[in-house]
Amino acid sequence: MKTKMLFVSLTGWLLPTALAGIYFGRWIKEIVVPTLKGGNFEQLYDLHQVSYLHATMWYVGVAFVWLALAVVWLAKKQMPALHAGNDVG
Repeated sequence: MKTKMLFVSLTGWLLPTALAGIYFGRWIKEIVVPTLKGGNFEQLYDLHQVSYLHATMWYVGVAFVWLALAVVWLAKKQMPALHAGNDVG
């Protein structure tokens, strides 16, 4: 059970990061490239009705929070082990 929790806590940030990459790629494909070819930026955003950059940043934020929580959890887990061996007076 501990190994499974360690695996989930250390790799849980991968899913939101992958989703952020997908949304960023869709933004480039559906908004940036047509804009560079002469399309109207506002019209393309209204056409797709999806705010790709907002979704991308949300997923990146979730990934960073997950990673930060994993680091804090590992630090708390290893702190007693570090202090048990040191006899600093």
